[in-house]
Amino acid sequence: MNVTSGEAATSQPAFGSGHGWPSPLPRGTWIAACASPGLAWLGRLRHHHEASAAHAIRVTQVLMAMWACAPETLGDREALLVAALLHDIGKLAVPASILASDKRLDAAEAALVRRHPEAGAELLRGQGFAPEVVAAARHHHERWQGGGYPTGLPAARLPSLARAVAVADAFVAMVEPGRAYRQPITVASALAEIDACSGTHFDPRFAAILAACLARPSPAIGAALALDGDEWAMPPRTIPQGPQDA
Repeated sequence: MNVTSGEAATSQPAFGSGHGWPSPLPRGTWIAACASPGLAWLGRLRHHHEASAAHAIRVTQVLMAMWACAPETLGDREALLVAALLHDIGKLAVPASILASDKRLDAAEAALVRRHPEAGAELLRGQGFAPEVVAAARHHHERWQGGGYPTGLPAARLPSLARAVAVADAFVAMVEPGRAYRQPITVASALAEIDACSGTHFDPRFAAILAACLARPSPAIGAALALDGDEWAMPPRTIPQGPQDA
């Protein structure tokens, strides 16, 4: 699948495990990422706010693990890769001082942050990225039963790629280090939270795939999320299979 009609990336950020950065993507995934025109945009995001770019790499690690467990359900690997890398690209439109703030945001600042899905969708659409990649950027904060943002629509009516990104994004946000306003929680606790919100906030199918893929300790995911000796005590889960529905 051609995920963009734009030019290929001519430069790439040096992703590594230092300075709070997740471990590199697996070799096959990294080769695909290097060939993606989205990587140059991720480099811009890293220059703007390093933690947001590191978060995007972690979300990509998790979604690639989900894809490996249920490729028919997750669909096209290249589209998933690009959507994961660039789901937060709209944060380029948010001042870095706000993104890095360790204080409670005021109403105006919070409104700017909540604008990032639409800003990202506008940017990606203008750069010729595929509609499903644009939709993932715009809708990854929507909820399964509605009430998310920016549209408040039930996620069941939105593209499935956006629903998959929403699950991985929320999981990573709960467990990754470096968030000034919240301490990370364990993988088990985060998966329990995703499970509790399955069918209300999250697509139950993608919530189940996430839980099934991470039911056992994963050195690659643990390294990507900067986890060390974390508890992964989750019961085995059945992985839903079947093609994407949208």
